[in-house]
This record gives sequence, structure tokens and C-alpha cells, in this order.
Amino acid sequence: MFAKIAAFELRYQFRNPVFWVVAILFFLLTFGAVAAENISIGSGGNVNINSPSAIMQISQILTLFFMFVTTAFVANVIVRDDESGFGPMVRATQVRKFDYLLGRFVGAFLIAAIAFLAVPLAIFIGSLMPWIDPETVGPNHPSYYLFSYFILALPGIFLTSSIFFAIATITRSMMYTYVAVVAFLVLYLAFLSVIGNTPEWQDTAAIFEPFGLGAIAVITEYWTVTERNSTLPVFEGALLYNRFIVIGISLLALALAYSKFSFAERGMSKRKMKKQQKQAAKLATVAPETVDHLPVPNPKGAAWSRFWTQMKLEMRMVFHSPAFFVLMLIGLFNASAGLLNSNEIYGTPAIPVTFSLMSILAGTFTIIPFIIAIYYAGELVWRDRDRKMHEIVDATALPNWAYMAPKTLAVSIVLISALLVSGLAAITIQSIRGYFDFELVKYFTWYVLPLSADLILVAILAVFVQALSPNKFIGWAIMLVYFISTITLNNLGFEHPLYQYGSSGANPISDLNNDNIERARNWWLRLYWAGFALVLSVLAHLLWRRGTESSLKPRLRQMPRRLVGTPGLIMLVAAGIAVGSGAYIYYNTNILNEYRTTEENEKLLADYEKKYLQYENLEQPAIDQITLKVDLFPEDKRAEFQGSYRMINDTDAPIETLHVRFNDPDVKILDVTVPNAKLEQDDKEFRYQIYRFDQPMEVGETRSLSFQTRRQQRGFRASNQDVRLVKNGTFLNNGEFSPWIGMDRNSLLSDRQTRRKYDLPPELRPAKLEDESARMKNYVANTDWVMTDITVSTTKGQIPIAPGSKLSDQIQGDRRIAHFVSKTPILAFISIQSANYATKERTADGVDMMVYYHPTHDFNVDTMLDATETSLAYFKKNFGPYQFDYARIIEFPGYARFAQAFAGTVPFSETIGFIANNSDIDAIDYVTYVTAHEFGHQYWAHQLISANMQGGTLLVETMAQYSALMVMKQVYGEDKIRRFLQYELDRYLSARGGEAIEELPLNRVENQGYIHYRKGAVVMYLLQDRLGEERVNAMLSELLDRYKFKGPPYAISTDLVDGFKSLARNDAERELVVDLLEKITIYDMKVSDAEVRKLANGQFETTMTIETAKYYADGLGKETEAELSDDIDIGLFTDRPGHGAFDSDDVVLMERKPVSSGEQVIRIVTKTKPTFAGIDPYNKYIDRNSDDNILAVTES
Repeated sequence: MFAKIAAFELRYQFRNPVFWVVAILFFLLTFGAVAAENISIGSGGNVNINSPSAIMQISQILTLFFMFVTTAFVANVIVRDDESGFGPMVRATQVRKFDYLLGRFVGAFLIAAIAFLAVPLAIFIGSLMPWIDPETVGPNHPSYYLFSYFILALPGIFLTSSIFFAIATITRSMMYTYVAVVAFLVLYLAFLSVIGNTPEWQDTAAIFEPFGLGAIAVITEYWTVTERNSTLPVFEGALLYNRFIVIGISLLALALAYSKFSFAERGMSKRKMKKQQKQAAKLATVAPETVDHLPVPNPKGAAWSRFWTQMKLEMRMVFHSPAFFVLMLIGLFNASAGLLNSNEIYGTPAIPVTFSLMSILAGTFTIIPFIIAIYYAGELVWRDRDRKMHEIVDATALPNWAYMAPKTLAVSIVLISALLVSGLAAITIQSIRGYFDFELVKYFTWYVLPLSADLILVAILAVFVQALSPNKFIGWAIMLVYFISTITLNNLGFEHPLYQYGSSGANPISDLNNDNIERARNWWLRLYWAGFALVLSVLAHLLWRRGTESSLKPRLRQMPRRLVGTPGLIMLVAAGIAVGSGAYIYYNTNILNEYRTTEENEKLLADYEKKYLQYENLEQPAIDQITLKVDLFPEDKRAEFQGSYRMINDTDAPIETLHVRFNDPDVKILDVTVPNAKLEQDDKEFRYQIYRFDQPMEVGETRSLSFQTRRQQRGFRASNQDVRLVKNGTFLNNGEFSPWIGMDRNSLLSDRQTRRKYDLPPELRPAKLEDESARMKNYVANTDWVMTDITVSTTKGQIPIAPGSKLSDQIQGDRRIAHFVSKTPILAFISIQSANYATKERTADGVDMMVYYHPTHDFNVDTMLDATETSLAYFKKNFGPYQFDYARIIEFPGYARFAQAFAGTVPFSETIGFIANNSDIDAIDYVTYVTAHEFGHQYWAHQLISANMQGGTLLVETMAQYSALMVMKQVYGEDKIRRFLQYELDRYLSARGGEAIEELPLNRVENQGYIHYRKGAVVMYLLQDRLGEERVNAMLSELLDRYKFKGPPYAISTDLVDGFKSLARNDAERELVVDLLEKITIYDMKVSDAEVRKLANGQFETTMTIETAKYYADGLGKETEAELSDDIDIGLFTDRPGHGAFDSDDVVLMERKPVSSGEQVIRIVTKTKPTFAGIDPYNKYIDRNSDDNILAVTES
């Protein structure tokens, strides 16, 4: 009987249209992710679209969302008999509980498993499509698909099927089952968020995370491109335990379902029975009312009366529903996880300022109101039919809108209430974290009001869909497709907001610029979509299902007749709103501003490269003097620029033509004048001009160029509003308003696949390290060191700032004008800033240090000044003189999250340092670190600038990293550095697998951040540790002296590498320098055992067993083992290194010992008993798994 029931269920579900809809939907989703060029899951860069890594990731992610499908299959088998009325007959048969219950489950589970086969099938077929770039496709090994399906996907499907089958069995309610699905999803996402912010829990999470994502993430975290393209995880360890646990929990869920299931029909609970008895008794005591005559019929008044009554009823139904409170609690829990650890950097959270929390709420909580809108739209629209009351209710004379409108309004009010509650939760979190400046107006105007409008649009759409769908499950499925479309439409080419229903666009907010820069566009879009929503509401009214009618066709036939009168007028007005606002939006986005899709932008860059890259090596004069006059009008979001360049021919031949280009499309070119030259070509599309000198520019000769430009925001754009020129907090660089001389390859297409698509050479890379001719251009631009004269004016309430010593600062009328002049040469890399700043100053060793900040963001100003003073003192002592008499830090709006070094001037985002919470003395002080890094650039960039070639960023970014590390070491001590180095090491190792071209050694780095920042920090710390900090600094000081303010030929990475080689005192140190700088070297060190025993003399002997290896890797991560023979730190401790409170008092012993490849035993005698032992305990080496470097010591 078991087999027959399972087979029956399988046949039944197989004939069900839901099965085919699901299979086709997931096939298309997967096929799109594989075959569409703008969508990728698990692939990208050099990772193939059908690599084991990509197949695993696609399978696991879709398994998560597939639980909505499994629930529809397995939960339905429990409630279907009662809903269809066959329950009593089934329960009257002699079928055994085991056969009936588990037979149906097995049939439903098998149909879910079969439906999911669409996923691997779609990956396979997608990889065979003729339009796919063959360079992105690898071999289709069956093992890749079988492993992902049977080891990863199927246990996850079994788990969700079992859990939600059990819940459906216990509750006998699809509503509660789907609430459980949502609860599971949201709690799971919150779990992932917490684990992502708590690295020490990741190994534990890998065992218990239900879909295997955690186990696979731990296993593949540091996989290289080669491994991702060809390797399957070994089915052991965390993955094996995880799968056993998942299957075990699944079986327990089935056992629970079996124990709770009964054929007996459920009676009313005692609580509900008592409630009904009380209500009946109360009604029995009320005498019926009598009236002399019936009231005069008033259909219109009755409709409105029913409207308000119905709305209250619908709201009460939602607010009294346990599901609503469960969803709210889940949403608040999920949001709280983010709010409590807001904007962490290096594990250090931010102060919970209001604008920051609103951004987090928008990203973590709003999914819950979205789900509420979709779910309760279905429940309210179908409630009467589910309860078999629709024929009675629909027989009344009330118009359709009296049924439809209350449901829509009720859902809308519920959504607004949910947003208000989430705002109160955020305020509560602020209070808990000791922050009380709540800014309630911002909560309302920047969060509740705009998101309420967006969610009402979703509610209207959800009611409309349910009004037309044949059942609420199909309606929910359609809304799920809509939800997916909000994520994927951009990638499919439908990028314009006029295509995306309910999308009002991003809403970047800032304390400093207290101006919602996207406000105009967002509200016009809301008006546009409100017109559509009103049309949908009228259609829902016209097509509302009444009585026994279930087919849509009869209602469609009657619609033209029903449209006459008020509905037609409303629809006409709504269409007018949509068309009128749509036309205005189009005027702003496509006429006042230029609109291009991603593909159009790619083609433009490709055409630009084809036309002008030929001039890249054409000799051009260098700029050596810049004069600028900048007039800012923040209220108008407008800026006027006048400037002039003095250019010198520093080449060895006469120059006949001058190439002038403007990179920024937002700048309007008013005038460019080149004396004694004719404009030979003026390419308006690419903003590229070519001038021919009347007489060639001789060697050493100087000429001039003057220009006038304007930058102004006109209306609003389709996306990405100008966040640089704003009302308060303008931050521009000269590339955004002034011309560049000559052509270079910066900002051209770099992705190999995209380049092949437009018939470009597959790679566009910096010049090779061996190319001596490339030393004639520096890392920044075609310019030598320049002297500058900059005048900036702004509104009198703001402070204008630019690089240079300030000669004057005065107010003239309603303008404030400041004049800045460079006293030493600087790079032609200039910032212009203006805002209503508070300031704090300090003078140390002849340098005026200033921080310009938003008046309410004074939390870390003293830390910044301390870091600036400490950094400059260290750099002066070890590298040489600081070239400026000023050092400025200037806050800019947190639309971007970085700090950047200009000449003595450091723009600093409000979200990266000004609101950091440094109250925990054991947390990483990244404010000091970032400050030291940027002032390190005053030497490594603003004194020595490297050539524009391979290895260029080693001399700029890696050396700034080193400078900052030495400051951190001086401030916090070496024992505190491990945590920082651990972050940098993890980021380097995890980024290797996403390399787009090839990983290179540090001396050949091609502006690859994970190499020059992350790896560079670890490498430089080890080099100074082994070669001696003072010796390294002396070598660096000499290197700076050699190239300080020097023109071509510029410094190259070989200069630095040779410097390190000169410091090596033996072959081991020379090999280390080569391994770290000229090769890709990966170490693998591990403490496999550590025991301690007390000796007779009271001392302690610790015996450590260590395992070590060294590997060399190529650009795709293929490794070759090499012999390791080095002196490496061995340490004994009373606390685990890297923990927040760890310091020098916890160090029992730290000494360097000779280590070679393989296993070896080390014995150490100490006076203090250690509790932890480690090899390379401070993470100085590039170790593929540094977590096993330290082990707790056990008693012998």
C-alpha cells in the first residue's frame, strides 16, 4: 500500500500544472544565470560558467528558494483532503497511518526532487549555447552535476520538505506552513549575516548550516581559479558531518510528523469553545430590535459604510493574525542583527547615527513588509472563497470597489504600521547603544514616508494579481516572479526606471549633505507608478471575481461595458498621470541628461579605444604649472571653472600636435584656447580635441593652454545622481572639470569577455616591468610635478578647501574666497571641497594640522589629530622631511566609502572614520590606520611617484600600507597587530579565486587591490621583521631621496626589490625577498599537537609537533611544492593571539627557530605554563590556513 500511495501521489503531482510551472520557471532562471552575459552566479573572471564551483553555488542558492516549491508539494498532501472535502472518506478507510502519511510524503518529495533536475539540466544546456564565449566554458564532467545534485541540493530539499511537512501536519494550515517558510528564510539570512560578521563561528556554522553553503564556503574559501574550475570538495570533515546532521534532522522532523498525525478529525480547542459559548450567552441576553419602518435605501451610502466596515475587518484580520506578529518579529530580529553591528570595518562597528541605521533598515527589514503585502493580499482576496462564504458575500448589491478597495487599503495601512514599528526598533537599538540623537523627522521623511509609498504600490499590484489569478498560489507565484524581476531586469537590459514597476531608485543619504539628492527623481517615479497602480486598481474593480464565476474570460468580455462612467474617467485620469509624469521623467533622464545602458556604455568605450588608443605613446608636453579659479554655487549645484596650464616639452624631439581630452561627461566645455595652434579635430562624442601647432614645440620650450568649463546638475538622471557637486559637502577632483593632455588606457574596458565581445585585443594591461620606455610616464597622468595657484569661492556659509598653503581666506558679499598656493611641487591631482564645517586645529613641529568635520561628527576628531601627529613624527624620523606646512583631513558625504590622499589634504568619508565606534580599547583602531595610510601617501605618491607600468602600485599603495602598519605597531605594539594582519591575509587569500586576468607577484602587480593592499601589508610586515625595521627604513629613505620630486625616468618596483635584496645578510633572507616580492609563494604551517609537562625543577616543558610546506603558484593558482628552510617564529602564550584583550603580558616565549618542510618536533622549556602554542602566531607569512597555526596546549 505504501508504494501504491507514493506512486499515486507522484502521478497526481506530475499531472498538476504547478509541477510544470515550477520546473520551467527554475529552468529559465538557471538558464538565464548561465547563458545571459550580464548575469553570473559563482562564475566570472577566469572561473568557468560550468565549473564545479559555479554549479555548486547555483544549486545551493536555488535550493534555498526552492523550499517555497517543496512546501507547495509536501504541505499540500496534508491539507488537500480536508480542503477538497474528501477527508472524512479517506479517514474512514483501512489504510495504515504509515502508508498514508509517509507514502504521500515520499511521492511529494520525489516530485520536488524531479522538478529540481531542471537546474542541472539548464546549466548543461546553457553552457552549450552558441553565443556563449567559449573561453568561459570548461568541460562538462558528469561528476560536477552529480555531486551538486545528490550531495548538496537533494539533502537540502529533503530537509525543507521534512520540516514543512511536519509543520503542515501539526497545524493543518497552509497559512502557518508558509509563515514558517518565511520565518525559516529570514532567520537563515540573519544567521548568515551574523556568521559573516563573526569569523570565529564559521567552522561551527559550517557543520550546522542547513544547505551546505557554510561547509562549501569554508572548504573553498581560499581556492584559486584553477581549483574552482577543476576541483570538487572531498566528501569528508565538515561537509560530511553537515550532510549527516541535515539528514538526521530531516528524519526527526518526519518522526515528529508521524507521531502528531491522527486520522481523527480535529475538534475545536477548549479555549475557542469557551470563547464561542461566552459569545452565544451574550447574544442570548440581547433582545432583537424592532423598527416602525425600514430605512430609505441608500446604495451609495451603504457602499461607503461597507467600505469602512470592511476595511476595519480586514485590518483586524491581519493585526490579529499570529502570522503577522511572527513575520514582524522575524523582520525585527533580522534588522536588529544588522543594527547592532552596523557598518563594521575590521570588526569595529560604527556609532549608530540615524542616517546610517536607516540605510541598514532599508536593506534588512523591508523584505518583511514586501512579504506581508504579497501574502496578505492573497489571504484577504481569497478568504471568503477559502471559507466557502463567497456566494453569500458576493450576492449583496455592493459594487466591486467596496470589496477590493478595503483590502488594498487595509494591507497598505498594515505595511505603514510595520515600517513605523521598525523605526521604533532602530530607535531602541540607538538607546541601547547609548546614542540619543534620534532625528525623528529624518526617520519619517527619509525612511517611513518614501518606503510606505513604494510598498503601497506593491500592495496594489498584489491585490490586482490575486483578483485575476485562478488561485492564490498562482498569484503568489506571479508575485515571486515579480520579486525576482526587481533583481534581474537591470542585468537583462531593462535598466531605465520607467520599465521597473514600483522602483523609485536608490536613496543615498548623508548627515553632512542634509539633502536627499535623489528626492526629485524618486517622487516623480512614485507618481508615475501611482498612475499605473490606479489603472491596476480600476482593472481589479472591473474584473473582481463574484459568486461562482471563476473563469477570467466572461469578466473580460463584460469589462468594456463596466468601464463606462466613473471607472473609465478614473482610468483616463490615471493614464494621464502616468503619461504626463513619464514624459517629464524621460525629459529629465534622456534629454536634459544623457542616458545610456550598460551595453551602450561598453560599446562607447570600445569605439573610443579603437579610435584613440593609437595615440597612447604619442609624445606630448608635460604640465608643470596649473592656475585654477573655481566658483562653487552649492545651492544651484553648479560650479564654474577657469584654468590655465603651462606645458613644457620634456621629450627629446619637437612636438607637432597637442591632444586634449575631457574624461568626465558631466563637464560642459565652454572654451579651450591653445595659442599659436589650430584646432584640427574636435570630436564632440568622445570629447577629444587635437591641436596642431603653427610651429612645432621645440625641446625645452614652454607653451600654454587655457580653458573654461562648467559643471551643473540639470534635472535628474535615470540613476547615479551626481554625488560630487552637492549642497553641502562638494568634493571634486581636477579630472572632473579640467582637461587631460594625451591619451592613456585608464578607464577603458578591462574584462576579457567584454573585450572579446567588441573585437578588442583580449587584454589591455600595463606595460611590462622590462619596458624601459614606460618609465617616461608616471602612475597618475601625463604630467610632471607642478606648482599650483588655486582660488576657490563658495557661498559664505561654507569653507572652501584645496591643496596648497592658504594665502588668504575672506568673505566678500555673499561669497567666501580662499587662495591656495603650493610652495613645493605637487602632483597634478587636485581636490576641491566645500561645506559648512566645524574645525579643530593643532600645531606640531611646524605643521598646522586641521580636521574639517560636520558639527555633530566630532566623535573621532581627536583620534585623527593624534594619528596625524604620530604618523608625521614617525615618517619624518624614518623617511625624511614632510614637504608641507599643513596637514588637512576633510569630511565628505558618505555616498562613497574611502579616504584619498591629495597634496597635504585628505578627503575622508563620513562613513569610514568620522562615525567609527572606538570605545572598545581591544578593537582595531582603523581610524588611526586609515589616517596613517593616507599621510603615508604624502611620501609614497606625493614625493616619490612610480612609473605607469607593472609594479607601479607596489611603490605607492603597498608602501603606504607599510607606513600605516609601522605607526600601528608604534601605537599599539606588535602583539596587537595579529588581528589586523589576519584580516588582510584572509582578504588576499579569498580574493585570489576571483582574479579576472591572472595573479601576479608584488613586483609586477597591475593595480590589483587584493595584492598591493592585502598581500602587500603582510609581506612588508614580514620583511621589516626579518631584515630589521631601522635598516628597512634607512633603505626606504635613500630611495625617497633618489626619486623625490623627480621627473622621468620614474621609479619602478625593481628599485625597491633591489633595495630589499641589498639588506639580505644571508641566502635565506635573499630567498625570502625573492619569494615574497618576485614570486607567488604560499606557505602551509600547522601545529598538529602540543603538550606540556611540569619538570622536577618547577619549570614546564612544551612539546610541539609542527607540519610545514611551501608552494609556488602560477597566475591561475596552480601550485608546485618547493623546499622550505627558514627561521620562523615559534610562540607560547597564556591567551590565544588575536583575541581582543591579548597583549604582551600573555606572551610566555617568542623566538625564531629553524624550520624545514615536513613534520618536526620542537621542545621548549619555560618558567610559565603556556595554554597555547603556535608557529608564525602573528600571521606574518602568507599561510593558506592560518587558523591551525595555534593550538591549545594539553597536559602531558
